[in-house]
Amino acid sequence: MHKTGMIVLGHGSRRKEVALQFTAMVGRVASRIAGAQVLPAFFSLGEPTLADQVRELAERGCTRIVVMQYFLYNGVHIEQDIPQMIAALREEFPGVEFVIQPTLQDDPALERLLVDRLFADGGE
Repeated sequence: MHKTGMIVLGHGSRRKEVALQFTAMVGRVASRIAGAQVLPAFFSLGEPTLADQVRELAERGCTRIVVMQYFLYNGVHIEQDIPQMIAALREEFPGVEFVIQPTLQDDPALERLLVDRLFADGGE
């Protein structure tokens, strides 16, 4: 049986308040998943990095790590940069299974949220 850890991977920002807001959001998500180890990580411009958090979860005994790519679209980071990072982590942690979740692109839940927001002021 695998012990699973989860990472929500955001882009990152030079603005510290953005990192704090992202980390707080991941904390709220974690609190809704009973018993799960859910950690925030930043692809760029922030810490902890993806590698930092993979190491943390591996040290905690996780043998399966789910990475949620918290990006709106599948740009170069999703198509090239992050897969290269994951490939290096797979080499560093051969006993860990990595499950990479898709971005939010074309997610029906996000589309429903947009509709809700567009009509939030009582519009027709």
